[in-house]
Amino acid sequence: MKKIFVVSHCILNTASKVHQDESGLQEEYKLRRQFLHMALEQNIQLLQLPCPEFILYGSRRWGHVRSQFEHPMFRKSCVELFEPVLMQLQEYASDPLNFSVRGIVSVEGSPSCGFTQTCLADWGGEQADWDHSGKQLPPVRMVNEPGAFMGIVARSLRENSLDIPILTLQQAVDLLCDNL
Repeated sequence: MKKIFVVSHCILNTASKVHQDESGLQEEYKLRRQFLHMALEQNIQLLQLPCPEFILYGSRRWGHVRSQFEHPMFRKSCVELFEPVLMQLQEYASDPLNFSVRGIVSVEGSPSCGFTQTCLADWGGEQADWDHSGKQLPPVRMVNEPGAFMGIVARSLRENSLDIPILTLQQAVDLLCDNL
């Protein structure tokens, strides 16, 4: 039986992330390396999700928060981007003797691909530390909710009766440590 993980885009391609000081991402990158190493060792198949932020805003985008993605066009784009992956998941689910999708791996804190944690703020306009009136922009806060894309992924799984858990990177590593 082929075991499969569906992974957030930047788990396989960190070049798709927002340009930033990556020193604060060391723990995530350590988990990422551990997950990928173990997946390869255990012959786990990896299916990569698209990155809606990269596709819609490109490589030179600035950092966003989930509230900036809560509009009809972004949601519609996420549904369309997930559709080909959804069809693949339906196909794998139709042959449980040969395939087992073990989970979808999120990137916690992401405004799109976090699942148990995402970032929110009341932002709009140009990206800067100060708005045009001279007031400091509201701070980013982390909330225990899904990001914009993962919320749509979760809803699509429910609507299509696909029992596939959405996991944090740590949970995926723990599953691999338990040898699935």
